[in-house]
Amino acid sequence: MKLLLFIALLFVLMGCAQSDSNDGFKRLDFGKFTIEVPPSWQKLNEIGIDSDVGGIITDHSDTLRFDLGWYSNKLTEDEPVIIERSELENLYDGRDTGGFIIVEDMQHINAGDYLRNLIVWDTIDGRKAKIVYPKKSGNGLTGIYIDSLWIAGSGIDRFNMYGNHLKPENEKLFLDAIKTLKFYKKR
Repeated sequence: MKLLLFIALLFVLMGCAQSDSNDGFKRLDFGKFTIEVPPSWQKLNEIGIDSDVGGIITDHSDTLRFDLGWYSNKLTEDEPVIIERSELENLYDGRDTGGFIIVEDMQHINAGDYLRNLIVWDTIDGRKAKIVYPKKSGNGLTGIYIDSLWIAGSGIDRFNMYGNHLKPENEKLFLDAIKTLKFYKKR
């Protein structure tokens, strides 16, 4: 009886040691890369035309999307349109000015102050990576862009994975998950 109990315990311990999870996380394999995410997050399979695409649906229904190919978006935020209030009358041609930032005086304006996102550079899986996240949690883009994974045909495969306006808890979990990315090229 003790021997059976010992063998059962041994199998349980071996199963834990061989698990794909790390501290309560699970590994999602997308073919050319893996990422470790919370256990409730689910893989989203999609079909791309000229690149590998897909995503992850979080437990709060936020969606993270990725693109691995020649034309992956660099996750660059557009500069805001800033105009002086006095110039509004010159623009009146029925144009929607709702997206403009209107200021009294352009003299001491720094357009970067009006961007939603911050950028940091890091090394992920030995590759230089651009990490983007919102200045105000939940209001902007959170993601990663890698400019060069490997040569593919006559081009270079790039990678991005991002989510828009993520819930703050998912934003933090995603930024942690980015650090676990591992890339490998399958032929």
